[in-house]
Amino acid sequence: MKKTIVLLLIFSMIGLVSLTYFNNLSTPEEVVQPQNTTQTDLPTIEESETPVITKDYSSLKEHIMSGGPPKDGIPPIDIPKYLKVSEVDYLSDLDPVFVLETKEQVYVYPQKILVWHEIVNETIDGQNMSITYCPLTGSTICYLADEDHLDNTYGTSGSLLNSNLVMYDRKTDSLIPQILGVSIDGSLSREPLPTRPVLWSTWERVNVLYPNALVLSTDTGYFRDYNNDPYGSYMPDDEKSYYYFGGPLFPVLHEDDTFSAKKNVIGVKHNHDIIAIDPELIKANNFIEFEIGQVPSIAIYDRNLNTIRVFSRIIDQEVKTLRPSEGGLLDENDTFYPYLSKKLRPMNHFDVMWFAWYAYYPETEVIK
Repeated sequence: MKKTIVLLLIFSMIGLVSLTYFNNLSTPEEVVQPQNTTQTDLPTIEESETPVITKDYSSLKEHIMSGGPPKDGIPPIDIPKYLKVSEVDYLSDLDPVFVLETKEQVYVYPQKILVWHEIVNETIDGQNMSITYCPLTGSTICYLADEDHLDNTYGTSGSLLNSNLVMYDRKTDSLIPQILGVSIDGSLSREPLPTRPVLWSTWERVNVLYPNALVLSTDTGYFRDYNNDPYGSYMPDDEKSYYYFGGPLFPVLHEDDTFSAKKNVIGVKHNHDIIAIDPELIKANNFIEFEIGQVPSIAIYDRNLNTIRVFSRIIDQEVKTLRPSEGGLLDENDTFYPYLSKKLRPMNHFDVMWFAWYAYYPETEVIK
């Protein structure tokens, strides 16, 4: 009970700090074994990427509540600056970082910065996208702009649903719960927003694997203590951290004790099919095969990054028997597919605390 009270006080302080500094933006400077599935049963790649049902989530709006700060009181970073890996002096080996890979460039977003901003709006590969992080639910998701508003960006609404960040889109002012990824009001399309994978890792792994990466700078234009996480830390010896102990700070719609509340699971979504996978199962077996929405898929353990990747096993309209290899996957003919191969299709997946995943998706299938 004492922990809960303390944490609530901390969150209130975050709201106050956010409000105090909201207008202190300085002018940014320039910085440099497979299942037997017949061919006729397979969805095509195009079909499997397109939601076939638009689900109405509008009833969720009545459960939204204030998180403390006002709209954009936790200010998104709209003009991100980056450093070369060799220039970074503010990260320790075990600091969590979020990795966004593209064919041309790797971008690294430190958790210690995103905990204060929650959204980074960026244009990458000619697409508007937003790297979003909710510290209350441990979920990091990259969302692209809605197909009808390709120049759109997202902000923080100051509200929560299931103790999870509620974003808003700046074109229509529609509310979008981060884990849900679907507008629940306004004129924005009610179809799931497109995503790109964001991978959790640590600085000691990333700066070795990606020496040419671009790393988000602490020069954000805001005054924040980026060496201090108001919720605790992800360090293994931090016994008081919000990220490990206690329950959610705010009410949730559904609860379940299959796992401890804050255990990390891998949430996988395809259209409206929902699966939660215990990452320890994947790590213990190196990979697992499963099916979601009739799409044969594979979840693999990337040892280099100590993270989980999830792909469809449909390649060139055929189901492949895939296995992990260094930097990618091999099929039954030993054909190698790098992680960023155009032939590989990542499934919509992300790390998330169990309580938050179940709160949105009580119908979820669980693989453990």
